[in-house]
Amino acid sequence: MNRLLMAIDGNSLLFQAYHAFYKANLTTRDGFPTGALKGFFTKFLELLKQEPSHVLVAFDVHQPTFRHEKYPDYKLGRKPADEDLRKQMPVVRELLHSMGVAVIECPGYEGDDILGTFARKAEAADMDTLIVTGDRDSFQLITDRTRIYYTKDNSIVDTATLMEKYGLTPDRMRDLKALMGDSSDHIPGVAGVGEKTALKLLSEYGDLESVLSHAGEVKGKLGERLAADTENARFSYWLGTIATDAPVRETLDDCAFDFERTGAAKQRLYELELNSVADKLPGGEPPKQDDAVPEAETVPVTDPDGMRSALEALKDCEAIAVTAFPTLSFAGTPDRAYVLTAGETLFDACMDEDEAYRMLGAFLLAHKKPMLAFDAKAVFHRCGFSADELPTLRFDAMLSDYLLQSNRPVENYETLCRAWLKTEKASPAYLFTLYPRMERAIRENGLEALERDVELPLLNVLYSMERTGFMTDANVLDELHARFSETANMLEARIYDAAGERFNILSTKQLGRILFEKLGLPSGKKTKTGFSTDADTLEAIAPLHPIVNDVLQYRFLMKLDSTFVEGMKKQRDANGRIHSRFMQCVTATGRISSTEPNLQNIPVRTPEGREIRKAFVPSAGNVLVGADYSQIELRLLAHISGDESFIAAFNSGEDIHARTAAEVFHVPLENVTSELRSAAKAVNFGIVYGISDFGLARNLGIPVPRAADYIRRYFDRYPKVQAYLKESVARAKERGCAETLFGRKRPLPELAASNYNVRQFGERVAMNMPIQGTAADVIKIAMVRVDRALRDGGFKARLVLQIHDELIVDTPRDEAGRVMELMQRTMEGVADFSVRLVAEAKCGESWYETK
Repeated sequence: MNRLLMAIDGNSLLFQAYHAFYKANLTTRDGFPTGALKGFFTKFLELLKQEPSHVLVAFDVHQPTFRHEKYPDYKLGRKPADEDLRKQMPVVRELLHSMGVAVIECPGYEGDDILGTFARKAEAADMDTLIVTGDRDSFQLITDRTRIYYTKDNSIVDTATLMEKYGLTPDRMRDLKALMGDSSDHIPGVAGVGEKTALKLLSEYGDLESVLSHAGEVKGKLGERLAADTENARFSYWLGTIATDAPVRETLDDCAFDFERTGAAKQRLYELELNSVADKLPGGEPPKQDDAVPEAETVPVTDPDGMRSALEALKDCEAIAVTAFPTLSFAGTPDRAYVLTAGETLFDACMDEDEAYRMLGAFLLAHKKPMLAFDAKAVFHRCGFSADELPTLRFDAMLSDYLLQSNRPVENYETLCRAWLKTEKASPAYLFTLYPRMERAIRENGLEALERDVELPLLNVLYSMERTGFMTDANVLDELHARFSETANMLEARIYDAAGERFNILSTKQLGRILFEKLGLPSGKKTKTGFSTDADTLEAIAPLHPIVNDVLQYRFLMKLDSTFVEGMKKQRDANGRIHSRFMQCVTATGRISSTEPNLQNIPVRTPEGREIRKAFVPSAGNVLVGADYSQIELRLLAHISGDESFIAAFNSGEDIHARTAAEVFHVPLENVTSELRSAAKAVNFGIVYGISDFGLARNLGIPVPRAADYIRRYFDRYPKVQAYLKESVARAKERGCAETLFGRKRPLPELAASNYNVRQFGERVAMNMPIQGTAADVIKIAMVRVDRALRDGGFKARLVLQIHDELIVDTPRDEAGRVMELMQRTMEGVADFSVRLVAEAKCGESWYETK
């Protein structure tokens, strides 16, 4: 057996792990920071590949050491650990203990001393040691039996590599520190001597005492400093010497390690949502009895006869639980689940999945069985339900989890089962246990109406939109491709002419060479691979050379063509329709997003981007009706803030930005210039997102003081808007979340973060979430009501798209007028606010014409 002691510097590894994940701001869904934990245990498991027979993790004790007794200023001035890191320190120890790892501390001594002491114990026991640390001081502990795993560059340091890098033996590393000192530990050393000088002195004279004894021979101020700081150097040598005889209680036997024992921490790691770490551990404890779920028998379904038998057994069940991934699984009771699977031998083929879903779908409709599901929309698609005939959806665990944790929704059913049931299994039968637990949480958080009246019925609407799809015109796509290609070719020729050579314009490296080396334009930030050529960098230097604007336009057209024009050609079905997927459980604000393709990403602020909308057309014999809310977020800001002047400005029916400009800049409405209106518009929209004077200045291209004056004037005119922004942050801090008018909540652990930038982000979200989230609720309610009104009214018209605050309906021509009136009336009647909701409807032969 490999007799190896792995001795880990716990403080060093933990601090390094924390700062590696500092910007990521990793937390559990309830806000507990986990970045240091993730980094520490990810590295810890990687280190265990060395297969040590013994493992210890040494930590400093937070009290003075024997070094402080002689030198009270030892480590003076070190900043205390961040609050987020301090919270994780006891959890690291807790997890290590549960893994069976020796966690060793020694009052009066540091972690380094524990490492040194156990390294020498191991040598005496004829055992090798690998010390894991990011502290170079430990290099003095290197021997033929002790090596260092240096975490700063993940290298193994032994006597040979130490000599190669520093030209010193391990003992001389103390001499090096004695001469150069250490500002981080407040060790004085010799004034003015750095590493380079110290290495030169040791190379010439051998060791510290020889250097000091030859101080008189060293010329200039260096010799004077050596003579003056002789005692400092000797004292620094003592301070920097790692003790190898610390009075630790533990023995080597206490450090014996068995990897199988690490599985005891598995459930706790899942609770901390460190799934990637937990998944690498063996075994694991069963769930606590309080959280235990009934064991569910798994019955394999391998052929149509087995499927029919399974469905027959479910006829008397009150509801059916279904999950679709990784394969079809369903249950009618909490104790038995049926799973589509292959047969017992290689020659037994699994029945066709599509056929199994069709059989299940037919059963649900024929027997009118309500469904419990995770991602019911995916199940609907697999079952091939008609958009006009769907089973009753009683509960979707994915939707419920999203409502409860909008900022960190689970990605799959397995993760949800771990989070809610503390189990690694993911049986559909568990939905019968999840349903009452999650519904109780929904009630306790006041989310019942959102789930019942908005999200669950909206799922059916989105399914209908996905299944119906949006008709596209191939001829328009071909024309756009030809036009974009022609313009891109023209730009390409101009770019080559300006550069004086041909090159790959889309290559960052080649473009950087042309712009910054050949043409001599000022370069901005550099990446690991060379010059940055991102949009911000190029826009900053665009006035300096015409080639830059041509490059920006070329890249834009190429992306537009490849992503949308050519991309959508590939996504059209046999009938010419594009079936975008509408994501209900992604954004923390409640907004719906789309993918495959993401129609929200079409850059409609540009003429070329708007042209793409011409490719989206109605079905044969139909027209498109589009309706969107006018300035909904500003209207909601006026309502939520209760500012009478702002409300009056909206209810006057005049141009809100011009009206705001007139009131803020104290000019008659008829004298508002385009510049003043633009400034008022920028402030209006910026306020919703907590814009700063710097941000407004950048957006308007004006000096920061003038931007600050604009914001001050705005708040002077609309004081309750400013009061709302302050109150929203205070309320979110008190409640731990921001909330919409309809009760949707977004947890905000960022408000308690130690990182200033993260806290600032949390404050901006606290201001914006009630507005943007309420706008999301309004459009969702409008979708549900418009869809219901069309069906109840016997219309053939159907919703085909929702994007931002806009709805698009594909309708027969003879219904168009009534559909426009229905959409406008329904959308404006979603809620009764102090500022009237305004929806503007328009009819056209393409999406382009409905705007």
